[in-house]
Amino acid sequence: MMVALEAQLNELTFKESEISQKFTQDHPAYKSLLDKRQTLLQEKARLNRQVQKLPKTQREVLRMTRDVEVNQQIYIQLLNKVQELNIIKAGTVGNVRIIDSAQSYAIPVKPKKPLIVVLATLLGGMVAVAFVLVKTAFHRGVTSPDEIEQTGISVYASVPKSVQQLEVASKLKRKSNKDLLLLAEENPADLSIEALRGLRTSLHFAMMEAKNNVLMISGPAPSIGKTFVSTNFAAVAAKTGQKVLLVDADMRKGYLQQCFGLTADNGLSDFLSGKISQDMVIKPTKVENLDVITRGQVPPNPSELLMHPRFVEFVEKASQEYDLVIIDTPPVLAVTDPSIVGAIAGTTLMVARFDQTTSKELEVARSRFEQSGVEVKGVILNAIEKKAASSYGYGYYNYAYKSE
Repeated sequence: MMVALEAQLNELTFKESEISQKFTQDHPAYKSLLDKRQTLLQEKARLNRQVQKLPKTQREVLRMTRDVEVNQQIYIQLLNKVQELNIIKAGTVGNVRIIDSAQSYAIPVKPKKPLIVVLATLLGGMVAVAFVLVKTAFHRGVTSPDEIEQTGISVYASVPKSVQQLEVASKLKRKSNKDLLLLAEENPADLSIEALRGLRTSLHFAMMEAKNNVLMISGPAPSIGKTFVSTNFAAVAAKTGQKVLLVDADMRKGYLQQCFGLTADNGLSDFLSGKISQDMVIKPTKVENLDVITRGQVPPNPSELLMHPRFVEFVEKASQEYDLVIIDTPPVLAVTDPSIVGAIAGTTLMVARFDQTTSKELEVARSRFEQSGVEVKGVILNAIEKKAASSYGYGYYNYAYKSE
């Protein structure tokens, strides 16, 4: 009975908290709740008086039982309230609203491929133009005979690049080569060889006024194609019936022997140092009417050997025994050897490489020769490329040729 009263009182307490938020104490509903609670309190007081009449032990058991049941009822009511609040919270509508429904498009918004292609094309063109401008600004190699002639030096021949010469050059790198590797022999119709035939005609008249029939071929710097010009020009001259002697005077890095499948042994340096005779130094080749002298063993003093009287005597004797003596020398801006040889030779030509040799290098090289009393007759512009085709008016320059 007491537990039921306590439960009713607790329930009235919860209801009072709810009603107090809606009504004042003067409202009939509020008054009715207060009256009912008053009645229950009076009944509780009556029951307490009856309990007081019970023995002490029984009263204590009754009190504890009542407290347990009351607490259980309170716990259950609190759980119910928690569940009710969770249900109310889950049913609360959020503040998110659908403004527009999503739509799908057949054409993607991004990436915009046409725009990317246009921008990539423009950017690529700008980079290419910038590359060409920078390359032109930093490298001012001669690209036409006119540029060379502005320095006061005549151009005797313009030799286009040869595609086949690239194959020949790759074979020359094999030091054990025993075959004849000359473009003039492998492809006599090559346009670079045709240009060298034109050089032969030009030199024929130029050398008529020279003091002897010795032709020295040099250049300002390495890797411009001196040996290519010397060897193939010698072969072209030999095919006309002239008896030609080709001498490799680059005793440091000469590789003329590889073009003819020979070895460097018993060469010029060996002859000048007195190790062998002139008869032993001259080597025949597979090209009719063409003999060669290789560089020999690399000496410690090439310039001193060239200044020896034996070299002058050798050149004089060779010029008498041969119709044409061609001497291939190292770069004049690197060593003094060409100046020594040029003083003996009747005609001196320099080789310049297209888009590599600069006008300044040609001027300095000519000045170096003039200081030694050597007159440079002219220049051979080697390895002309396709981009220079329209500058010269020759039909065969409409193609790209590569030569060494």
